[in-house]
Amino acid sequence: MKKNDFAEIKKMEVKVLSSKALKIKEEIANLVIDKNMNKMPNLKSIKFKRNELAKILTVLQQKQLMESLEKQTVKVSEEK
Repeated sequence: MKKNDFAEIKKMEVKVLSSKALKIKEEIANLVIDKNMNKMPNLKSIKFKRNELAKILTVLQQKQLMESLEKQTVKVSEEK
């Protein structure tokens, strides 16, 4: 994943990120099965997919934390 791809991930919405994460998890599972059946010529592809998943989950977590902080900030400002 290149820097441009990472910038695009940061622009995505939470729903899109979570669906993309599920898709990559399925791909990783299929790659592991292929690896165990000795069908996979490139073993590094699992590593790349896991790194991509980690980046997506990190951005997803950041967005969820920002949403929760924004909600808390709105509640505090409404109480005053």
